[in-house]
Amino acid sequence: MLQDPNYYGSINANHETKTLAKIKQLVSGPSSGDITAKEKDYLTNFETKESQFYGLPKVHKSSEIKNAIQAQRGEYICCLNPEDLSFRPIVGGPNCSTQRLSHLLDILLKPYCEKVPSFIRDDIDFINHLPEHIQPNTKLVSFDVVNLYTNIPVDLGIKAVKYWIDRYPNLLQDRFEQEFILEGLRIILQNNTFAFGIEHFIQTKGTAMGTKVAPTYATLTLGYLEQKLHQRLVTLWGEEDAEAITSKWKRFLDDCFIRWNDNIERLSIFHQLLNDLDSNIKFTMESSDMELPFLDVLVIKEDTKLSTDIFYKSTDTHQYLHFGSCHPHHTKTAIPYNLARRLCAIVSDENTRDIRLKELKLYLLKQGYPQNLIDNGILKAKGYERSELLSTNTQENKTDIIPFVHTHNPRNHNLTSVVHQLNNVLKTDRSTQQIYRDVKFINSRRQPKNLRRILCSSHFKNSYKVTKCEDARCGTCTHIMEGSTYDFNGRQFTVNANMSCATKNVIYVITCAGCQEFYIGETSNQLRARVRVHRQHINSPEYRQIPLSEHLDTCGNKQFTIFPFYKLSSESDIQRREKEKHFIHVFKPRLNN
Repeated sequence: MLQDPNYYGSINANHETKTLAKIKQLVSGPSSGDITAKEKDYLTNFETKESQFYGLPKVHKSSEIKNAIQAQRGEYICCLNPEDLSFRPIVGGPNCSTQRLSHLLDILLKPYCEKVPSFIRDDIDFINHLPEHIQPNTKLVSFDVVNLYTNIPVDLGIKAVKYWIDRYPNLLQDRFEQEFILEGLRIILQNNTFAFGIEHFIQTKGTAMGTKVAPTYATLTLGYLEQKLHQRLVTLWGEEDAEAITSKWKRFLDDCFIRWNDNIERLSIFHQLLNDLDSNIKFTMESSDMELPFLDVLVIKEDTKLSTDIFYKSTDTHQYLHFGSCHPHHTKTAIPYNLARRLCAIVSDENTRDIRLKELKLYLLKQGYPQNLIDNGILKAKGYERSELLSTNTQENKTDIIPFVHTHNPRNHNLTSVVHQLNNVLKTDRSTQQIYRDVKFINSRRQPKNLRRILCSSHFKNSYKVTKCEDARCGTCTHIMEGSTYDFNGRQFTVNANMSCATKNVIYVITCAGCQEFYIGETSNQLRARVRVHRQHINSPEYRQIPLSEHLDTCGNKQFTIFPFYKLSSESDIQRREKEKHFIHVFKPRLNN
């Protein structure tokens, strides 16, 4: 994939710093409007980390794997090296330089998705758009956009977003300028960089993969093309037929569905019109007179009646969370009810629904769930009318929720009572009650690393290295050592992350140029800020606080090298200092004495 010059190009490392500089220029420029100082700080003042590129196998699209499943009929399938197995490219970068800007733009642009006529939120929303009765000649048709994210040209996407902002100007918050959003999008789209192995790449075409605003951006772009489609249908077949077609056209990202009541020849013309909207966007088509899957819903046509059933891919293993898994108890006890509720909402026929619920019970029993818990969950779900389950209450909750997030560990004390106590104190204290009057604190637990996350990585761990930041104004680049290992008197230590002069929260080693002895230190700030302090202490005796400064002045003649060798994931000062003590104890650096 990465060797395709139409989509990707090779770049040097440390592109994140350059991108962050562009974002700083954007938030300080004339188009930034009334953006607050806190918002500017959020968008620009954080430690960036390069994204990683990897692929997820599209198991459900491999014919060889599907055939192996049908032939072997076992819980485990052996299918070695299927030649038709393709990969979905993934760019994982929760701390890349554009992620926070992307998050902001996603918040600002999301309301426009509701104005796209074809937009559907999920499978429940899709079912609500399906009529109970249809014409006898109706054909069920679905369309899929080929590689949507990588094929949207930047100019087309920017033009589409501008179209929706101009059409509904009241949806844009007054504090933000249209130019700020469009320029911010351009920065995100044109600076999607990532690493694969020891190489660094930039995406040169399409939607920036892995960024938060990507689904919203893609939805608005296709919505803009659908407006062009409507005009061409009006020109070709008239306003009435065009409205009849586009009113039945529904889309979730790149998956499209339509009930076609016209002849087959017109359907072929319609397909061609779709493919002519833009030379980069192509649609594949699938149709049926009887049944057709869309999202998790199987749409079934019986004469003039439409019904729905749950749709499982042939590769679905129904591996729901095992009841013995290390998760909060309330999470596991809620699963039977929620799965049963979903079935009761999607499956329209009661007899079919009961069959699917019996199947669900077998799946959950296999995963260790108690029979009483399953039965009670199913009974509770069946107690609702289907119309209740299909209702979408979009009314906003006036109470703001602030989660108290901590990593789940069954050995820890239950902090629910502590959270409730915090809630009561903040709501009754005079200094805070006005702030937290409409706020509710909830106890929220994140999942700890499981075996898969421990054993499987999205990147090559042996490719970490230390590099110069390449900032022309940086005074640390002349001192920093580049490489992936450091020799502590014969003991090789391999770095645990990609680091540079701009990296924060690190343990580092300073080597004297005169005697080659070393010193181990730590810093929460950027490494170059710490080096600046070291240089000041070396050059100005009155500022010296540790013997190292005098030693580097006299023995090293003010010359030294620095190498960050350990990056902490936590920002805890206590953990970082304890780690520094650990390395001093292990490597016994003489200059620390």
